[in-house]
Amino acid sequence: MNLYRAPPFLSPPMAAAYASLLSVARSLREILKLEKYIDPLHREKNVSLKEKVDFIVAFLEDFSDKYHERLGREGNGIIKAAYEAQDFMDSYHCSVSTIDDDGISEESDLNLDRDLTMASERIGFIWEETMKMNNGDTEKDRRSVSYSFPVDRSSTVQATARKVVVGFDDDLLAIKERLYEDSAKLQIIPVVGMGGIGKTTLARKAYDDSILSQYFDKCAWITVSQEYQRREVLSRLLKSLENEQSNENEAELAKLVYQSLFGRRYLIVIDDIWSTKAWDDFKMAFPDDGSGSRILLTTRLLDVASHARSSDAPVHQMNGLNNDQSWKLLQESVFEQQSCPLELVEVGKKIAENCKGLPLTIVVVAGLILSSGNVMREEVWENVSENISSKEPTIALQCSKILCFSYDWLPLPLKPCFLYIAAFPEDSEIDVSKLIKLWVAEGFLKPNHQSKCLEDVGERYLEDLVSRNLLLVSKKGPDGKLETVGIHDMLREICITKAEEEGLLYHVSSKTNSGTEFVENPYRRLRIHCTKDFHEWKILDSSVRSVLLFFEFEKYKRPRIDLRSRHVGVLDASQVTWPKLPHVISTFVNLSCLCRYLRIRKVLQSTI
Repeated sequence: MNLYRAPPFLSPPMAAAYASLLSVARSLREILKLEKYIDPLHREKNVSLKEKVDFIVAFLEDFSDKYHERLGREGNGIIKAAYEAQDFMDSYHCSVSTIDDDGISEESDLNLDRDLTMASERIGFIWEETMKMNNGDTEKDRRSVSYSFPVDRSSTVQATARKVVVGFDDDLLAIKERLYEDSAKLQIIPVVGMGGIGKTTLARKAYDDSILSQYFDKCAWITVSQEYQRREVLSRLLKSLENEQSNENEAELAKLVYQSLFGRRYLIVIDDIWSTKAWDDFKMAFPDDGSGSRILLTTRLLDVASHARSSDAPVHQMNGLNNDQSWKLLQESVFEQQSCPLELVEVGKKIAENCKGLPLTIVVVAGLILSSGNVMREEVWENVSENISSKEPTIALQCSKILCFSYDWLPLPLKPCFLYIAAFPEDSEIDVSKLIKLWVAEGFLKPNHQSKCLEDVGERYLEDLVSRNLLLVSKKGPDGKLETVGIHDMLREICITKAEEEGLLYHVSSKTNSGTEFVENPYRRLRIHCTKDFHEWKILDSSVRSVLLFFEFEKYKRPRIDLRSRHVGVLDASQVTWPKLPHVISTFVNLSCLCRYLRIRKVLQSTI
């Protein structure tokens, strides 16, 4: 990674353009494997086309930051041309794949030649533009800046997984005193503070206290978030308390939770609550029976904290770190137990000060410095300091600027992979195996000299994102490998915004209580969030290539989906009702010919 050319705060839409070109390259690789079905002349054209695509991909990887202004102007044109080329190549691929032993008809041959010619024209447009920009750069320059994986990934991920906690001593002591104080009445202890200030970290430190399991009979942790389903949260809470799943309705679940807690001293942590309504939705499930129970609640909003708190208990307000604490956290995040070289102290303190006391921004900046490959180089620190200098009128805007800057500095191969995290629900534990399979299916990964296996490439990308503190380690297996990861909600907001700005992924949510939702815009990838009891989704646009549908399963209530696009290559829609399912699946050209990603289970076929 080259860290010495500063990209603009608003980066050009290169992630989507790059991802679309990778998909074209993937289609070409697959086509060239079908040797006996390809006319020699077509093979020659395909090889030439692949060489051009590979050149463009390598050019973007190496020089997208250097030519960001020009590429920014050309970005949308590149995306459009790459998408059109991808459509032509996929049509060509599927036509070739379905040729039988009798050969190909004259009409089919003309169609194949047409698709190949049109794809070559679209790629030719991009290739000519990159060749113009490439005139001043040498092959030596290209190799010197190409992205490569971190040398020692395992140790970097281990260090990242180790939470560095600085400046919470007084807060932690105050919270523990309130948890263990001699009062039989149920106490609601709200912790309030802006995003990224460390509320969840503080709650986790208190929750993980070794005395806790001895003092309280039952303990549980639930995350509510902005988008929540009452039944789902209650179900998770009951499972945490009783180690059993239940398909009861909301009222029955609340009753079971109440019965599980009644007569016992309990501690419940309710993390990331966003509204007074959310608290009102759950408070009746918690008995106040004089057992000395406690509820620790975290929120960004003072009115929520004031609404939920016990009448005689104060709200615990978290403040940002001071400059000394900020510098200490930055040092420990970068150097662990080692001392910072004296020549870096002055610029390091300046960086820490510009992080405005927010631990999230400090650890993300630390990950950025670590990813440079040479943390001892003063030029790296000076460049970071220059790019995060405080020019924003509020702390929130300054934090957002730093997080956007960290995204802008990602090597191009990591950008579409990071933005794809926006597809997953807020505060979810993301299954690593599923995520990497989706990256592979989307065409975001390519084999390289370090690894030919795409799954291994995906693991390395994931570990790199974790080492940069952009993703959180949620769970690791016995072998030390990552099993689930998460993302801070502020970084997820960056993902959602950037993914939609670049046209990589669009979030569609149900808006009415029942009826039909239409999706007619020319989107390539859709993340559908079902928030109501029942919906029929009609996805009518032929541009759609990927559909990921998230839905809280409830007994007898399933969304219906009517997917008209023939080019869907990635489909994750379990627990969905499909009208005329066998016919629908057979029309998905890419799923049948290109074997991308299909996840459907517990499917109910409609008789309609």
